[in-house]
Amino acid sequence: MIGIHDSAKSLVAVPDSARPGPGAGTTVPDLIRAVAHRLPDAVAVESAGNRLTYGQLLAEASGVAEALRHAGVGPGEPVAVAIPRGVDLVPALLGVQLAGAAYVPLDPEHPADRLNHVIADSGARILLTADAAGAPGLRVPTRIQLTDVAVCRSPVHPAPLHPDATAYVIYTSGSTGRPKGVVVTHGAFANFIESMRERPGLPDAVVLPAVSTVSFDIAGLELFLPLTTGGRVVVARHGETSDPRRLAALLADTGARVMQATPITWRLLLEAGWSPPPGFTVLCGGERLPAELAERLLGEGVVLWDLYGPTETTVWSAVTRHERGTPARFHPVRRTSLRVLDAGLRPVPLAEEGELYIGGAGVATGYLGRPALTATRFVADPDDAGARLYRTGDIARQHPDGRIEILGRSDDQIKIRGFRIEPGEVEHLLAGHPGVAEAAVRAFGGNDENARLVAYVRPVDPADPPDARHLRQHLARCAPAYLVPAQFVVLDELPRTPNGKLNRSALPRPAEPTGPAATTGRTSPDEPARGTTEQRIAAIVAEVLQRPEVDPHEDFFALGGDSLRAVQIVLRLNEELQTEVPINALFEARTVYGIAALLDGDRTAGTPAGAPRDAGDARLSAAQWRLWLHQLAAPDSTVDNTPVVVRLPGPVDSTALERAVTGLLERHAILRTRYEPDPSGLPVPVVQPASPQRLAVEDGDPAAILAEELDRPFDLAAAPPVRVRLVSRPADEYAYLLMVVHRIAADDRSRELIADQVRAAYRGRTVPAPLLGYADVARSQREHSAGPAARRHLDFWRATLSGAAAVELPADRPRPEVRDWRGGRVRFDVPAAVVRALDDVAADRDATRGTALLAGLSALLARRTGGTDVTVGVPVAGRDRPGLEHVVGMLEETAVIRVDIAGGIGFRDLLGRVRAATVAAAEHAVLPFEDIVGAVPTTAQAEGRNPLFDVFFADHGIPAHPAGFPLPHPPASRYDLSCDLTARADGGVDGGLVYATQLFDETTVARLAGDYVALLAEVAANPDAPVVS
Repeated sequence: MIGIHDSAKSLVAVPDSARPGPGAGTTVPDLIRAVAHRLPDAVAVESAGNRLTYGQLLAEASGVAEALRHAGVGPGEPVAVAIPRGVDLVPALLGVQLAGAAYVPLDPEHPADRLNHVIADSGARILLTADAAGAPGLRVPTRIQLTDVAVCRSPVHPAPLHPDATAYVIYTSGSTGRPKGVVVTHGAFANFIESMRERPGLPDAVVLPAVSTVSFDIAGLELFLPLTTGGRVVVARHGETSDPRRLAALLADTGARVMQATPITWRLLLEAGWSPPPGFTVLCGGERLPAELAERLLGEGVVLWDLYGPTETTVWSAVTRHERGTPARFHPVRRTSLRVLDAGLRPVPLAEEGELYIGGAGVATGYLGRPALTATRFVADPDDAGARLYRTGDIARQHPDGRIEILGRSDDQIKIRGFRIEPGEVEHLLAGHPGVAEAAVRAFGGNDENARLVAYVRPVDPADPPDARHLRQHLARCAPAYLVPAQFVVLDELPRTPNGKLNRSALPRPAEPTGPAATTGRTSPDEPARGTTEQRIAAIVAEVLQRPEVDPHEDFFALGGDSLRAVQIVLRLNEELQTEVPINALFEARTVYGIAALLDGDRTAGTPAGAPRDAGDARLSAAQWRLWLHQLAAPDSTVDNTPVVVRLPGPVDSTALERAVTGLLERHAILRTRYEPDPSGLPVPVVQPASPQRLAVEDGDPAAILAEELDRPFDLAAAPPVRVRLVSRPADEYAYLLMVVHRIAADDRSRELIADQVRAAYRGRTVPAPLLGYADVARSQREHSAGPAARRHLDFWRATLSGAAAVELPADRPRPEVRDWRGGRVRFDVPAAVVRALDDVAADRDATRGTALLAGLSALLARRTGGTDVTVGVPVAGRDRPGLEHVVGMLEETAVIRVDIAGGIGFRDLLGRVRAATVAAAEHAVLPFEDIVGAVPTTAQAEGRNPLFDVFFADHGIPAHPAGFPLPHPPASRYDLSCDLTARADGGVDGGLVYATQLFDETTVARLAGDYVALLAEVAANPDAPVVS
């Protein structure tokens, strides 16, 4: 109910607080625990086919709580959580609260610099990640990985939670350039959840998709409200939240009849053709809901609720159900007051404008570590001694029926796509660019999802102002995407008021982006679109952006593109080109050229379709042929043996682990396949029946046992290509599942999948079966290798590799006629400071860290050989088609990077060449390596060498599942020299040079490794000096 109080000819909306809450002292974790005890087998959380029951959710969350207590976490202590979207996210957040701590949610998609600021400002000393690869570059004293957390299979006693204790800390944009942390209590959060159960009012068994980023406070409704009633949370994956067609499919597949999202998401869904089922409930908030969008939604027959509230008063403080033709006027939620006051905190007359203040149970404690700012924004309630009001900065008025209408802002705060943006924060970050003397930011296009952020900069050197690309790159390293302006304008001076302050309202409205000149200074495209595909894409992009033409290499978003136009473009592409491009492909490709390359690649490689038919095709893929022939020629070789280690917190449950391994083998027939010779000697895949696995725990050193297994060759005709052992060593809190898999059955990504699936099944989770089997992939590869589009790729490789010479490193011994495949390994370390400097140089050329490290290796090879024509082999994942993400098998292909290092080229320019070569090679590496070899004339095969290169480079990033001990390497080498790099959580890089012992001594390779590290430090410090004298 709404009580109307008349005071000084004004009205104050005060909700009836007589209705009891969830119970004195009851918190959201208490409510979830009660549901878990009542409905232990009901599904609580699901994502991408993975599910957690309430019993599993509570067990995993309790395990997190126990791990945090063991680490010494105290009551109310902030714990940073950086978990990718998926089922792991919910038990991590809940586990922090069960430990009595407060979670600080971090979006892993945000830049590391931004996240490090939040960690430092919050004082968090512990970071929760999904695995060892999670949240690279974050600086925190202690990391806890969910993969190392034991599931609590017996009841535990959670820490007592008081309503006044901190539940979480959410960071929002700060006007001084620093994001600020809002401290929310358990009592405030419980009141919010109970309020939403009242109004809008959701059914107990609600299925609610979670689509908001976890660092956005509205995610609290999506991730927790269903769990307090016995409902189900569906955590949308990153690709589903950014692609409205995939999101619409998720809504249909899960049977959801309600969802919360910002206006831009609802608009994108409608643009993508989403048709809601009858009675669907739309919860819309985060920014003003445009009237025309509300009418469109209501025209679809939905129940539409408009939600309002700042983070400082716990998500939503007011709600209203929209009716057609009526403006939004809000009721306060339970135990909350909305007051329209003047500067002296006096009520303004009815229907007149004033500032909106919010009081009641939802008011946050304040800003973490900011007492002065807290005192400014959280003020004493003049009508209630001891109570506080939050100054929203929103201009509002109250209507005779007691409801509140929001009119705008009293300050410069901006909202775009639901995100609060303080211009001062963006200005502060821009001022950190060395070429910027001063910056200002303003929004144009309305305070809704159509608004765009424009930055104005006064350069340090007016004759050489920084361009938009460099400014955008600078911000991308330290700010999330929503803080990066759409346009940049260079001004000689920023406008001032008579007293010398920035006059933001006098900043000139920029011209709409109508050509490349809007961001680059050019007045016409550098080059027209070439080829039929490029031309048709360019025409569609130009039409949607209302431009006469577009440069095929120009960034779509720099030209004025946004999420809505991206959807319109992709829908047109799919209709007119008869293709199926995901929305997020445009966000990744960003240019006409990039989209064309993606489409041409799709047409060449195709998309495997249909049910898995592993047992229905008795032919090998091209990569399997290569590996089988090698094993035939060198049956004692172990060069293709690879390790998988699953570290399990003890004591290990052998029965659960046996079920997990058995399930793995059942799902993936490739792991049960032998390769028997037929009468002509050719291999025939024979899939063995799945059988229960039995694992006996062995005592011993897991590293020594794994090394023993890696040095034992497989007989591919006699047995499947996988061996499994379970090892426990004395005085170790972990057990180790050791697996050795031949590359004929698993590439690098497959080994990650194997570890992921064993661990998930061991924890009791349901692991979905893959949509495709490896035989489907091999069949599709054969079909498309013979197709007409393959000729274009072969022509590329002929042109690229024509006349290429092998890199001939000075060796300690002559090259033998027959290789024995034996190898050694030299380890080295690239310090974090050098890696950070390389990252900065790479960003200047839109390149990745891996590309910079490859460029460094190329320069080293040129120095060592005295040549300038360098070729290096690199792996290509081969999983960029839908349906291949969860296939176990040898999908990885090999590309060749050829680069010219002549002419006194500096590292920065060399990096640009390597990036261009890498992008081109990836586009054309859709054919089997054997096809490329056959198309390029070479004499290397006769010399017993790799046909196209002798040096291989692989950047593996951070391993998701560390073994817990240094992994032994098979005493074998596939190439003359391989450079394997693995990133560390501290920002450094661990490296290894694997070498052929027939050619090199260990001391020679050790010097080479030292020279490589020294070269990287040299070019990072002076990237414009010639890399070769």
